[in-house]
Amino acid sequence: MKNQLFEEAKRSDTLSKELISNLLESMEYSSISFINWSIDVLKILKTRIDRGDKITDAVSKIVYDKKSFQAFVKKNFSSYIFSQVYADPKKAEKVYFHLEACEGGYDLIMASSSKEKTFSWISSLSERFSLVEMIATGIVYLKDNQTNTYTPFISAKGKYCNYDKASGNILEV
Repeated sequence: MKNQLFEEAKRSDTLSKELISNLLESMEYSSISFINWSIDVLKILKTRIDRGDKITDAVSKIVYDKKSFQAFVKKNFSSYIFSQVYADPKKAEKVYFHLEACEGGYDLIMASSSKEKTFSWISSLSERFSLVEMIATGIVYLKDNQTNTYTPFISAKGKYCNYDKASGNILEV
């Protein structure tokens, strides 16, 4: 379905109610896949309008020009999406994501702020190294405080580990 709508954005001179609805609906979800799809579609439409294509909105009946399309994106989408479509790439807004468990793995979900924690501290091993737990997965990582890098904590048997808060033990997965 999304591929059909993507093709419509690339070729059609009319933005269907379905395409507009899907674009606007993507604002209700904070999943990176929905956000990236919207950005891709809006960039295609912007490029087409910039080169002079006349694209009509089936809902509002507006024939978009550069100014009216920019106003549409600014009014209906987040500042992050707007910055990805319109800002100089060097000045584009940065957004953060966190992991959320879903069937078959993890989904990247837009964080409500840059302050959301990804890791929780377990223990300091030395001035340089700490043990931390990735909140979404429960996997223990070794954090190098000097380089601010994370490496999964692997047991002697080559297995990933979880932290059991109740017992205070690190357990193999």
